[in-house]
Amino acid sequence: MRVKGMISTALERISRRLSLTAAAGLVFGLLVSAGVIALFAKITEDVVEGESRRFDRAVLLWIDANSPDWLEGPMRAVTALGYYWVVVPLLAIAMIVFYLKGWKLSAALLFVSTAGGIVLTTVLKAVFQRARPELFDSGYTASFYSFPSGHATIAVGFYGMLALILAYQIQTPVRWLVAVGGLLLVLLIGFSRLYLGVHYPTDVLAGYLAAPLWVITVGAVYFLWIWVRDLAPGKRRGGE
Repeated sequence: MRVKGMISTALERISRRLSLTAAAGLVFGLLVSAGVIALFAKITEDVVEGESRRFDRAVLLWIDANSPDWLEGPMRAVTALGYYWVVVPLLAIAMIVFYLKGWKLSAALLFVSTAGGIVLTTVLKAVFQRARPELFDSGYTASFYSFPSGHATIAVGFYGMLALILAYQIQTPVRWLVAVGGLLLVLLIGFSRLYLGVHYPTDVLAGYLAAPLWVITVGAVYFLWIWVRDLAPGKRRGGE
């Protein structure tokens, strides 16, 4: 009976607080979250069962055969942006700036997205232990395992999230340039790993999904904690 009463109370509070627009946004967010989880699971299944091998090889060989040699320098420069020794100092600077501006929640979100994504991909690499591609020699080497791509996760978790935060905070049309610029950088970092032949396409796709998957998980835990806290007797909903 107590559980039934808690559920009823929660539903009443949700119905009071959610407008039609907010409810539609919540449903959309849940659908997107479900899609991210399902797609990541599908890619992982295909990689484990070897069903992605033909696709991975075909895409990498096509890129190697059709990409001009002058791209090597720019791609090496772009791929360097995904290394931890570049991202960690940039993350620290961004968090300090956000904190000084009073964007404490944005600073926390950027940290969780970046650091959590790094930990998640490191763990997943150790679990799946997929070897790096050896289809062609680009003169560029990479260590550790291949799946999922840590560079792709960093691209979304740090650069993508940073662009979204800035686009949200900026109140001028410049926000669209920031958003588009962030998207292009995310795609370029992923492509650089394919051009250099150190990742399969499915590695990059899974890496792109790992960062939002992590944020979704953390967000779900956070909102579950808020829900349980609000249901506790004598508790009231607080601020940030």
